[in-house]
Amino acid sequence: MKLVQRWITAFLQTFNLLPGTPSVMDDALQQPLGSVEQAEQTKTASFSSPPVFQPPNSGNEFQCNYSIGHSGWKACTTPQDRGCWLRGPNGQEFSISTDYEKITPVGVTRYYELEVSNTTLAPDGFKNLRGKVFNNMYPGPWLQACWGDYIEIKVTNRLPNNGTTVHWHGIRQNGTLDMDGVNGVTQCPIATNDSFTYKFRATQYGTSWYHSHYSLQYADGLLGPLTIYGPSTSNYDEAKEPILMTDWNHRSAFEDFFLEMSGKPPNMTSSLMNGRGYYKCTSQEQQARNCTEPPKKYSTTFKEGKKYLLRLINTSVDSTWIFSIDGHDMQVIGIDFVPIKPYITNHVLVGIGQRYHVAIEATRPLPDINYWIRMTVAQGCSGFPQKPDDKIGILRYDENNSNEPKTTSNKFDPVCADEPYDKLIPFFPWKIGKPANEQQYNTFQVGLSPQGPRPPWGNISRWELGDSPLWLNFSNPTIRNVGQGKKWASDPTLSDLAVVDESNVIDGNSWIYLLITATQFPFGAPGRRFVAAAHPIHLHGHDFAILAQSKSPYWDGLVNMKFDNPPRRDVALLPAGGYLIIAFKADNPGAWLLHCHIAWHASSGLAVQIMEREKNILGTISKERQAEVGRVCRNWDTWYKNPKNHFDSKFFQDDSGI
Repeated sequence: MKLVQRWITAFLQTFNLLPGTPSVMDDALQQPLGSVEQAEQTKTASFSSPPVFQPPNSGNEFQCNYSIGHSGWKACTTPQDRGCWLRGPNGQEFSISTDYEKITPVGVTRYYELEVSNTTLAPDGFKNLRGKVFNNMYPGPWLQACWGDYIEIKVTNRLPNNGTTVHWHGIRQNGTLDMDGVNGVTQCPIATNDSFTYKFRATQYGTSWYHSHYSLQYADGLLGPLTIYGPSTSNYDEAKEPILMTDWNHRSAFEDFFLEMSGKPPNMTSSLMNGRGYYKCTSQEQQARNCTEPPKKYSTTFKEGKKYLLRLINTSVDSTWIFSIDGHDMQVIGIDFVPIKPYITNHVLVGIGQRYHVAIEATRPLPDINYWIRMTVAQGCSGFPQKPDDKIGILRYDENNSNEPKTTSNKFDPVCADEPYDKLIPFFPWKIGKPANEQQYNTFQVGLSPQGPRPPWGNISRWELGDSPLWLNFSNPTIRNVGQGKKWASDPTLSDLAVVDESNVIDGNSWIYLLITATQFPFGAPGRRFVAAAHPIHLHGHDFAILAQSKSPYWDGLVNMKFDNPPRRDVALLPAGGYLIIAFKADNPGAWLLHCHIAWHASSGLAVQIMEREKNILGTISKERQAEVGRVCRNWDTWYKNPKNHFDSKFFQDDSGI
C-alpha cells in the first residue's frame, strides 16, 4: 500500500462556537460548580412563563432552561409527542425535524468538576489495586445537559505517575478542536496536580460517554455516562438512567498490554453492567484477601402499561455486546447521536463506543414478575477465553420482589456485526455527494507490521491503519504545529498521517470518502500481515455516512454504495476480512483522530490523524484558548522532565499514546 503522507485540508467556512454564554447554577444532582451569572437576555416577545422544564428522565430534579435564549417559548415535549422540544410564540419549533447540524437552541452553561485519582476497585468482588476513577466513583458521575447548552468541565489530575486527558465521545467539537481531549493531537496531557477546563457546545442530543484518551486509562476505570436531552423519534413515558456495558480485568491494562504486544491478546475476566458484576473467587484468592462481597446485580423497575426509554452504551476494552431482555421486544430509535426511524427487534448489537436508544413497552409478556437483562458476547468479538454468564441484570415489575428471574433468553444469532444496515435509517436525511478525493490515496488497510524503532518491546508487531503505527509526541501535540507552513509530507516522523488529496475540495459541502479494508485489496501492502479480526472504527469531529459495509473482501466492481440517506454515526464495525466505506462533510477545521476502539489495538497504533482545513484551524481558537494550550504543555514539560515522576525510569511511553 502506498499512502502519501499528507493531511486532509478542506476549504470551508469557519464555524464560530462558544461565544460569550449565559450560565446557571445546576441542582445538586448535577454536582454544580459556580454561581448564577447575569447575562443579557435575547430580545424576544414573552407571552408565557420561561421555558424551564424537567426533561423526560427517571424522576430526578434536573431541568432544561431556555429562559435566556428563548424567552416566550414553551416546552412541547410530552409522553404523547416526544418529537417536539421547544415551540415559539409564532409557531416555530425545535423538534426531531430540525437540522441539528445547522440550527441549535440556546441553553445555559452547565458546570462540572472531575478529579482523576487512583483507587482500589472491586466491581465484581475481586480487588483491582490499580483502578483509576473520576470523583472516586466507578463509573464516573452522570453528566447531563440539554440540547443547545454550553458545557464547562474542569478536570484535575491527581495521578502520581500519569498525565491524563478526557475525550467527550461523539461530540463534534465544531470550532472547538482544543476541547477534543486527545493528548498528542489536541493538547498536552494534564500533568499531576494541574487542571484544564473543557468548554464546548451541545449541538447534538442523545447519549454518549466520556473517557480518558491517555493510553489505556479508560480500561482501568476512567469513564462515565453523558446525556444530552432532546427530542426522539418515538413516544415514551419515562427514561431510565444510562446503562453502561463493559468487560473488566483484575489487573491494570498497563500490566496486560505486554500480552498484546507479544501476540497474545489479554483475556478479560468479568462482564459489568453499570459497574456491577460477579466473580467467584478461588479459595487461594480468598486467603490472599483479594476478594470482597460482590455488589448486587443491576436492576430496574417497570410499571406495567408504561413505555420506557433505555440508553445503552458499550464502554468495553475488547467486547461487542448483544443486549436483550427476556420476553421483551424493543424499538430502536437512536444510534450514537443520530435519531433514526424506529424498528422492532428482540436484541441489539452494541459495538465498542456505540450507543443505542431503545423504547420498551412494559407489557409483562409472561406470568413472571422478574426478567433477566442479558449482555451476551458476540462470537469472535471479545477477549473472553470462554463465554461469561450473560444474566447480568434484572428487570422487575414489582420492586419489592427480590427473587431471581426464571425466564429464558430470546432467540437470536450471536454474530459479531453491527445492527442490520438497512434498518438504520436516519430520521433527518442526508444525500451524499460525489467524493472530492481520490480512492488510491484514501484507502486504509488494517493489519500488523513488524515493530519499528519504538521502545521497549523489541521483536514484535503493531497494528496499523496508515503507513505505520500511530505514535504521538505528548509534548508536541499537532495543535501546536498548525498554521506554520509545515511540510507534513516531508517529515519522516509523521508517517502515521492520513492521506487525502484536497485539490478538488471546494467548500463545506464537499465530501471526503475513506475506504477501510481488513485485507490487502485493492492495493498491495508489503510487509503487512492481515488477521481475521473485526474492528470498531471511530472518527472524531464528525458523524459519518456508511456508504458500504461488507464481510466480503473489497473488490471495486462488486461494491454497491448507498448515497440516499445511508446509515450515519460515529462508530461503525469493520467486519473481519471485509471492508467499510465512510463519507463525511469536510466542514469542521481540525486535526481529528480515526482509530479502532478496541483499547489494545488503539494503544498498539491502529489509528491515523486527519487534518482538515489547516489554514483555518487557528481562526476557530481564540488567543486565550491558544495560550491555555501552551500553559498546559509547559506544566506537562516541567513535570515530565523530573524522572522521579515516571513510573518506569527507562521507558515512559510504550504505546501510541491513545
